[in-house]
Amino acid sequence: MHKYRSSSRYYIFESIIGGVLIIGLGYLAVSAIDNIAAEISVVMVSFFVLLWIVHHTREVVIDVEFQEQFIIVNHIFKESRIRVHYEDIFELQYINVNKSPTMNMMKFNYEGNRKSIRFRTVANGAGYIDFVKWIKSKNDKIKVSVYPPDDYMNHRLQEEYGFNYRKVLKLPVEE
Repeated sequence: MHKYRSSSRYYIFESIIGGVLIIGLGYLAVSAIDNIAAEISVVMVSFFVLLWIVHHTREVVIDVEFQEQFIIVNHIFKESRIRVHYEDIFELQYINVNKSPTMNMMKFNYEGNRKSIRFRTVANGAGYIDFVKWIKSKNDKIKVSVYPPDDYMNHRLQEEYGFNYRKVLKLPVEE
């Protein structure tokens, strides 16, 4: 039974828009060029960029289920499913940038390597604070951070876990 769940399926839409944009720009470039070698080059570059977009989309589109003992990361377009134990997580970041969905980035150790995944935030507002409390009950060594640092969620987390204001270094004054 999963307690929390999230996904990064929004990358599919961004990939489709990027693919249509590459096809459109390639078509415009080919129709404007009279040299056959340049046309073939534009088509080849457009094709390889489209292949890279498809490959990248296969890697980043995931479903994440937070269960009681571990986390299941399921790749949607690949036959890949991994289990991440809460003891292996070392950082959870809340990312809220303008004109983009609010996301979480989780960094963890898996099979001796450091991995990171991005997915839509599990919850917003007080729900995210509850999520952080829940995940810290599984592993209290997880570093929780907020980007950008002046986001309201940073203040809410500091209200819960104590205020950690940056220390300002005082420079010696020369007289």
